[in-house]
Amino acid sequence: MLPIRMIEKYADWQAWLHDYIVGQRALKLHAFILKEFKLEPILAEKRERSVLDIGCGGGQAVIRLKELYPHLDLTGIDLTESQISRAEIRAKRKRCQVQFEVADALALPFSDEHFDVVYSFGSVKHWPDPVKGIRESWRVLKPGGELLLIDSTSDATREQMLNFLAIAKIPSPLRPLLAPILESILVRHARPMATYYQIAEQLNLPPGTVTKPKALPTMLYRTQKPLGNI
Repeated sequence: MLPIRMIEKYADWQAWLHDYIVGQRALKLHAFILKEFKLEPILAEKRERSVLDIGCGGGQAVIRLKELYPHLDLTGIDLTESQISRAEIRAKRKRCQVQFEVADALALPFSDEHFDVVYSFGSVKHWPDPVKGIRESWRVLKPGGELLLIDSTSDATREQMLNFLAIAKIPSPLRPLLAPILESILVRHARPMATYYQIAEQLNLPPGTVTKPKALPTMLYRTQKPLGNI
C-alpha cells in the first residue's frame, strides 16, 4: 500500500493569498507548461470536448483555457468554497461559460465516463489519498479520453525552483529569497514520479508516461483510457 498523507484544504486566508498573489503569476507558468508538455494540440482540436479541471482554485487557468479554446465545455472544481466563489465572479465578469462546483477530488460528483479530458495542475500533492483520487479521475473519464496530471516533484533542485520563479516573472532579486519558501510548499508534499506508475499498476490502468523537463520542478503524468472497458 502507498502511504496516505492528510493534507487539508486551504483555509480562507490561504485561499485568498493563493488567489491574489499566486494565481495570476501561475497563469504564466500554466501557459509555459502547456507548451512545454505539448498539451495545446489536445485542447485545440476543433470539436466539442468536455474537460474537468480538478483543483481549479480561483479559476484563472480554466477561464484562460475557455478564452483560448471557446469550443471546450469546461468544468472546474475545488474543495475550498471561497475559491469557487471567486472563480464564479471572475468568469461572470469575463463572460466566460465555465461551470464551477465545490467538490472533492476523492469523491467526484459526476457520472461515469463523463469527460473527454480530466486535468489537474498542481493539485495532486494536496490529495490525502492519491490512489482514490486517480481512481475517481479514471471513473469519470470517457473511453478514449486522456488523464493529465501536472504537479511538482519531490526531487526538485534549487536551480529548477529559480527557473520556475523566472518563468513566473518574479523579479530576479527576490528569487533567491523565495526559492526556499517555494521548496517548502511544493516539494514537501510532492510525490516521487514512480508513485504514478505504482498507482497505475495498483488500479490496473495503462501505465502511461511520466515526463519531467530538466529545467523545471514539475512533471506530467499522462495516460489514455482504452476504448474498451478495463
